[in-house]
Amino acid sequence: MENMPNSFSETPTLQGLIRSLGNKTDIVGKAQQILVDQGHTFARSTIYSTIQRNGANNAVIEAALLDAVAAEKKQRADLDARRQALSE
Repeated sequence: MENMPNSFSETPTLQGLIRSLGNKTDIVGKAQQILVDQGHTFARSTIYSTIQRNGANNAVIEAALLDAVAAEKKQRADLDARRQALSE
């Protein structure tokens, strides 16, 4: 039997992505707002459950969480670039 490629094990989990942002973020709140903007209503507990299950139970919530993480990372990169530009 052929071994599976390690790319599956190297894919970061939702929990790992959120933890990489640090403790002072409201990714769940941002994801919840994205979901509301899309016309969905989910309890915070459902979003946390999706994080624990790595998106396996709800693809819509997983997409909103990934969008929230991407937005947070972009915002941080923009602020870093702005700080760098002002320091020159």
